[in-house]
Amino acid sequence: MKYVFFVMFLLMQVSCDTPSMGVSEEITRQFQSSGRTFVNLAKVIPLAWDKVCILGPYSTSTHAQETLGFSWPVEQQSTISTSDHITLLIFVKDSTIVELVEHPRRDGDFANLSRQCYAREQATFHHQTNPKRGWPGLFPKK
Repeated sequence: MKYVFFVMFLLMQVSCDTPSMGVSEEITRQFQSSGRTFVNLAKVIPLAWDKVCILGPYSTSTHAQETLGFSWPVEQQSTISTSDHITLLIFVKDSTIVELVEHPRRDGDFANLSRQCYAREQATFHHQTNPKRGWPGLFPKK
C-alpha cells in the first residue's frame, strides 16, 4: 500500500514539473477562436492557482528565482534557457508550482512580459499589434 501512494506521489510530482502540451494547445485554441485578440488564462487552467509567472526566451534559474521569489531549476525543467521559440508560463499556488506550460510564441506571444507575474484575476491578455514598447504580442488588459 505504501508503494502505491509513493508511485502516485511521484506521478503528481512529474506532472507538475513537466511542461504541459495540452494546456498550450488550449491556449492556442482560445487565442485562435478569439480571432487572435485575447487569452484568458483563468479559463484555460482549471486547477487552483494564485498567479502566473512568465519567463521569456533564454531565461535562467537566476531569472526564475528573481521572478518566482523562490529557487527553482528552470534549466532542468524546461528548454526556455536555450530557446527563443517559446515562453514559459508558470502557474503558482502558495509558492508551489502547479503547472508549467512551454507555449510557442507563434500561438500567442507572452515574451514581452518576461519576468513578471500576474494574479489569476489579472490573467487576461490582449494582443497588441503596435505596442508602445516591445514587439507585437500579448499584454495585460489595463
